[in-house]
Amino acid sequence: MRFFDALKKDDPAYEIFKAALDTVFDEGDGVTEHIERLTDQARLVYLLWCLDGEVHNGGFDQLFTNSLGNHCLEILRHLEVVGATNSHRLLARAVSWFPDSSPSRNRTERWSQHESFSDNPKYQAEMDRLDTEFYEYKDNLASLVNAYVARHPDASVMA
Repeated sequence: MRFFDALKKDDPAYEIFKAALDTVFDEGDGVTEHIERLTDQARLVYLLWCLDGEVHNGGFDQLFTNSLGNHCLEILRHLEVVGATNSHRLLARAVSWFPDSSPSRNRTERWSQHESFSDNPKYQAEMDRLDTEFYEYKDNLASLVNAYVARHPDASVMA
């Protein structure tokens, strides 16, 4: 699928996300993620769509404990690309709790990192504040990602 094909739909970014989701997971296996199957452009759409859902579902703290947390630093770069300055600032602040502001790409290691501060009342209060600010949706990630899709009509989903 090319991005151009999705531009004919009401929500092009969602169409790209669905196609990426079908590409990333093998049929019958919703656990093993093969994100390397995506082009760089589709990867951006996929990761930002997942970020939006993850934070709205359980906040930044949930992001760090789920598999999407493997991609925090890449997500930060993608937020810059689409111009989501507020979301970038919030995620950058959230990851600053990790050593060198760099959550491990290995989930088990990241859990260990997270465990070292997750019970800290200051951490919990800051995550609550960051979540609340994210929910204000100042960046409107959906609109920014749709604009990105429109700027890249020749991009495809599969690498």
